Amino acid sequence: MDQKWEDLLLIHWPVAQVRVQETLPDDLRVDLFEEQAWLSVVGFRLSGLKIAPFRWIQWPGFWEINLRTYVKDKNGRKGIWFYSLDSSDLFAVIGARILYGLHYNYARTDGRIKDNQIFFHSERKYPHNQANSEFFADLSAGKHSRKTKKTGLDTFLLERYRFWSRRKLSRFSESAKVRHVPYQSIKVKTARYKGELFKSQGFDEPTEAPVLGHYCKGFEVQATAPSWLLSTAGQANQR
Repeated sequence: MDQKWEDLLLIHWPVAQVRVQETLPDDLRVDLFEEQAWLSVVGFRLSGLKIAPFRWIQWPGFWEINLRTYVKDKNGRKGIWFYSLDSSDLFAVIGARILYGLHYNYARTDGRIKDNQIFFHSERKYPHNQANSEFFADLSAGKHSRKTKKTGLDTFLLERYRFWSRRKLSRFSESAKVRHVPYQSIKVKTARYKGELFKSQGFDEPTEAPVLGHYCKGFEVQATAPSWLLSTAGQANQR
């Protein structure tokens, strides 16, 4: 798949390691930064989607909101585990659930930038469990400040090029890789969130503002096919 991610806002909270680990599949481990687990809420606009072999299909852009954490497998490969992904594109929801086993939900999702502030809102639709959210960040301070070198924590949270999922009836988690340029992000000084994304996954909702936030204008992204499909194709080629 080829696509573009635009106007990304990522806000982050530290969470107890044990609370995250007990929510993960048994073949994944929570990835830590200085002995600390993290949960992040991410909003962005996905556009220019092209899916092989049907690249001629014109796919409309849509806003997406997800809740994620950071994991690694038994081989030490690092990536992302998505707890939930909310999208207003019903076909994208169905396709991602079938192909990747990702926990996509059909929702009314919106995003906008106005007066150096970025806003996101999601409202899930039937048949998915109710879990609304809204969050925003002030971009003005970051846009006018001198860009600083990424810290180790910035790299830990942003530069992730693999994600895992587990399809129904599967005994193993499967991964796919993504490729894009490194994040050219600014740190946001003021960000707020309220909603039910954490609660819907068995976590307490944050009572404080996020510890850290990033905004990125966007970049082109390529994603590989799900590993089970590659495996199936490989077996077919050997026949």
